[in-house]
Amino acid sequence: MESKLWARVKQVGAHGLRRGAWYAVVNNNKPELVILDVNKRAVPVNRGLLELAEAKPERWSVVSWRETERGARRASDMNMSMTYCVCPACRGRQHIEPADALQMTCEECGGEFRIDWEHTC
Repeated sequence: MESKLWARVKQVGAHGLRRGAWYAVVNNNKPELVILDVNKRAVPVNRGLLELAEAKPERWSVVSWRETERGARRASDMNMSMTYCVCPACRGRQHIEPADALQMTCEECGGEFRIDWEHTC
């Protein structure tokens, strides 16, 4: 069954989720927490760390790190630049080629999506 709400992490935190990836919302009834479906596991995340959407987004999320942020080193260890995209279908990470592209095809799932440059995280 398709979730009516979707959420993506905007900030680094103890949740361990991929920043920029969209997850189905399982429970949105708690004032401080939202429960997400992460690979068939219920994962509670602080509401303040999330962006919510009423429909499953169909655009690449643009993730932009600063050198000083925790997690930036992990991105560079994965050979990712400080700005990269996360696929809305499979959550795969990918370099933005060319740097000003408006849409891309995912190397992992083959989906072709526009890039959401307006709402970077």
